[in-house]
Amino acid sequence: MKKKKMGLALGSGSAKGLAHIGVIKVLTANRIPIDFIAGSSMGALIGALYASGLSVEQMEDIACNTDWKLTAKMFTPTLPWAGLVEGNRIRQFFRTLMGERNFNDLKLPFAAVATDVHTGEEIIIENGSLVEAVRASISIPGVFTPVRHQNRFLVDGGIVNPVPADVVRTMGADRVIAVNVTSSLGSTVQKVILPDETPEKRTQQALTSTILNTRLAAYVKDKVDLSGVLSVVESLSEKKEVLERKFSGPNIIETIMQTISIMENEIIQMRLKQNPPDILIKPTIERYGLMDFYKEDELIKIGENATEEALPLIKQLVN
Repeated sequence: MKKKKMGLALGSGSAKGLAHIGVIKVLTANRIPIDFIAGSSMGALIGALYASGLSVEQMEDIACNTDWKLTAKMFTPTLPWAGLVEGNRIRQFFRTLMGERNFNDLKLPFAAVATDVHTGEEIIIENGSLVEAVRASISIPGVFTPVRHQNRFLVDGGIVNPVPADVVRTMGADRVIAVNVTSSLGSTVQKVILPDETPEKRTQQALTSTILNTRLAAYVKDKVDLSGVLSVVESLSEKKEVLERKFSGPNIIETIMQTISIMENEIIQMRLKQNPPDILIKPTIERYGLMDFYKEDELIKIGENATEEALPLIKQLVN
């Protein structure tokens, strides 16, 4: 009897996407095969790390021990026309995570979903630079500047396909497990080949949170001009109480992200109805915010719990 090929579709959700690590942790611990993986936005980042060969332990270590305050300094708002955060810093951050890998270097087939901001087309990226693919997939409109490629401007894949179950099935999966980490509240597919930017082969060093923090610190010191920024942050911190009394609503980034999240939730309902996965894992993450990266241990555990509950059905799929 022919072995069924298993596909994993990881959805968008910013910090909530850390629950994907818990999902993969339980699947691998129970020897559930992952033959194909596709992701949108945060799901693309987690999927790319796993497909590039990082173990669950490495991903968990990075998520739980990375200095997120230091990381945040790399994403200090700039003043581009198309977004608050320009792309070079994000690219550098991703390179500290996954190096200069090309899709051809991956341990298993992976696809990242992005959106052509001009045409609204769903762009499935399966070739070229892994960093560029993930950079495109996570580019939340209005927050991150779009990725320009071959006269296209690519943004967050979650806009058109927040949980790409159909993508992983198209890749060759017989059975699909999809993970939806958005809070509950017909597109044209085109493949875009990003340029091959793979450098000469080099010895890969196992990535840990210590190594990542060291690299981030060096990069921030060398590349990011924080003159004036830290004083502004300190000033805002001192005035936080007064500001909160005057205005307790979300800031501009939170507003943009939450608005997109609401839209994505509606799209998910429609797309999963049209192309349902065999198993849908829905971690209970409603009480967590899109920027709660510092609650990584809780989010990973929630992903674990949701997958444990689904294990009997998942094992039936495999067998």
